[in-house]
Amino acid sequence: MATIRRLEDLEAWQEAKKLCKGIYEITKTFPKSEKYNIVKHLRESGRGVMGNIGEGFGRYFYRESMRFYDIAQGCLREVKSDIHLSYDVGYISKEMFSRFIKQIEKVDSKINGLICNTKIQMNNNKK
Repeated sequence: MATIRRLEDLEAWQEAKKLCKGIYEITKTFPKSEKYNIVKHLRESGRGVMGNIGEGFGRYFYRESMRFYDIAQGCLREVKSDIHLSYDVGYISKEMFSRFIKQIEKVDSKINGLICNTKIQMNNNKK
């Protein structure tokens, strides 16, 4: 297991970054009429996943970290909802939809790992 010293060492953040980059790339192809609707929301939510993982990592108290990891999961659910909608209205292909869902699930798993690890750290510090 690698030592985590910086935000960039966190697998959850690395995977969230890949997701966010994919969101920016795919939304370039969306209709101009969606610029201030689904494009804006997808990009903000994607950044929210990365940003809240970063914010949680930078916190001193475990409880604060947990709060930001929870918010990151909420942002991830928003991304997932918008990806479903993007597919339903024909903005992305079935293949692209499947790739995004797979990446979302990967990020979700990594955030769950952060949450579990943080809970363990909290419990170990109580002893």
